[in-house]
Amino acid sequence: MRYRRLGRTGLRVSELSYGAARGASEDPKQFIATVHACLDAGVNFIDSAAGYDGGLSETVLGEALQGYDDVFVETKYCPYESYAVGAAYIGTPQALVASAEESLRRLRRDCVDVFLGHGIRTLDTLDRFMNDGCYDAMCQLRDQGKVRFIGISELSEGDGTHQVLQKAVPTGAFDVVMLTLNLMLQTAETTVIPLAHQHDVGTVVMMALNQSSGHSGLTSRHAARELVHRYIAAGQLPNDPPYTDPELLDFLEPYSIPEAAIRYVLAHDVTTCCVGMRTPERLAANLRAIDPPYMDLERLRKLRELFGRIQWQTF
Repeated sequence: MRYRRLGRTGLRVSELSYGAARGASEDPKQFIATVHACLDAGVNFIDSAAGYDGGLSETVLGEALQGYDDVFVETKYCPYESYAVGAAYIGTPQALVASAEESLRRLRRDCVDVFLGHGIRTLDTLDRFMNDGCYDAMCQLRDQGKVRFIGISELSEGDGTHQVLQKAVPTGAFDVVMLTLNLMLQTAETTVIPLAHQHDVGTVVMMALNQSSGHSGLTSRHAARELVHRYIAAGQLPNDPPYTDPELLDFLEPYSIPEAAIRYVLAHDVTTCCVGMRTPERLAANLRAIDPPYMDLERLRKLRELFGRIQWQTF
C-alpha cells in the first residue's frame, strides 16, 4: 500500500480507502470481515456518515475498529432533508453538533479525524452553511478536540462542474474536500483538483465507480455499457458511434472496468480513492489497481476525448 499526504492536515493516508456506506445492515459479519481485510492490506482511511444505514453503518464500523486506534475515520453531517438533488436545506448548528456527538458514540471514539458537511450542492446553501452557525459549530467541535479537521463533500449529480467546491476551497475554511472523479465525470480534473493543490486541501475522491448499482456503473463491462446508454439518453453523449459500438471500452484492456476506474483516479493529483467494497474478495481485486504509473497517457487521452464533455453525473 502506498500513502499520500492529505493536504495541510499532514495525515499520511492510504491511496485506496474504504467507503462504509453499504453492507452493514445486510451482513454485519461480512462488513466487519471486509473492514479487517482492508486494515490488514494497509488501508488506514475509512469514510462513513451519520446517515448511512440510519446510523447502523457507524455502529458496526465502531465495532469493527475496536483495537485499531491508528485508523483515520471520516464522517459527515447532511444539512438537507435527504440526498436528493432538490432536497430542502434544514441545517442548524444544534443538529450538526448532535450529529457529530452521536457519530462519536456509535463509532466508540472520543474524536474523529475528519468531519464533513455532507453533500453541499448549491452556492446558496453553501452560503447558508457558512453563515447560519453550522460552520462555526464545526470549528467549535474542532476546538473542543472532538474532530481534528473539517471539510465538505459535494453532490455531483446536482453540481457536476463543482461550483460549490470551486468557491469553498480558496476560502481556506476547509482542510479536506470530498469530490467526484471518475472515467465519465472528469470535470474535477481541471477545476477542483488544481485548486486543492494550490491551497493545500486534502482530496478524497468518491464515486470512482459512478455510484454503481446492480445494472449500471463502472463495475463490469455490461454495467459500463448501460451507463453509457444512460448518458446518451440524458443528452450528454451523442447517440452515434463510437458510443454505440460494443467495443467502445476495449482499449482499457487488460484492465477490468473497476480496475481501470480506480487506476484513472489514482493517476491524478488526489490524496485517496474511496471505494465501497462488500467483500474481502472485492478488496483483493481493487488492490490490483494500486500499481504506478496507474494508467498510461494514451488511455488517459482517449478517456478525455470520449467522455470529457460530460457535465453532470447520471446514474
